[in-house]
Amino acid sequence: METEFDTPKVYTLVANLPKIFTNTVEILLQELIQDETGVVQVLTSDNINLNPSGGFTPHHLSRLLRDEQVPESQFLGQKIALDISRELANDDSLREPAFVFVTVNFIRETRLVFPPDEPTPSRGASGEVLHRLADEQRIGDDRRIEPMGLKETSDIQCSICIEDFSDSHENIIWMPQCKHVFHQDCLFEWLSRQNSCPLCRSTVPMEDQKNRESKNGLFIN
Repeated sequence: METEFDTPKVYTLVANLPKIFTNTVEILLQELIQDETGVVQVLTSDNINLNPSGGFTPHHLSRLLRDEQVPESQFLGQKIALDISRELANDDSLREPAFVFVTVNFIRETRLVFPPDEPTPSRGASGEVLHRLADEQRIGDDRRIEPMGLKETSDIQCSICIEDFSDSHENIIWMPQCKHVFHQDCLFEWLSRQNSCPLCRSTVPMEDQKNRESKNGLFIN
């Protein structure tokens, strides 16, 4: 859950006072909390009375609010002074001394924040699995295939290093399940980090399959 304050909401009312009185500002400070559904609850409430003998200027009101340790005192002093000035300018019946009632709402908005899903760490193939894979494809030398014997377009080059098989003298090996072909060094480096085919994501069996019925492979010295 994440909580943050919104800009304070200020509501100002101005009324005349008898001339024997001095300017008075009564401020109701409220701290509210609003959830995602719009429901508002009052957390704290406090009243402050100010007597701005220096007039309703932003600087004077801000200083009085700061002395009362009111948050956002500079902003509130400017906002209240502007509201009072507008009220006096728009209503000829209003004059000083004046009584000013101000409601200030500090609103906390709460939002549900879900942490991002952490990706499951990939488990690479063990050295034992890589050794077994190489041994399996060394069996049956008569079945080794030369690079020029690879007829499919996708088998012309190693998809990891993007080098043509015919241009290198590196060993060639294929994945046991999907039969995609790669340079052995390229594939083993890949499998040590990610136990799946770089092209189709089929995996290398992690368990030792001693009784495999058939063992196929491409391997070139």
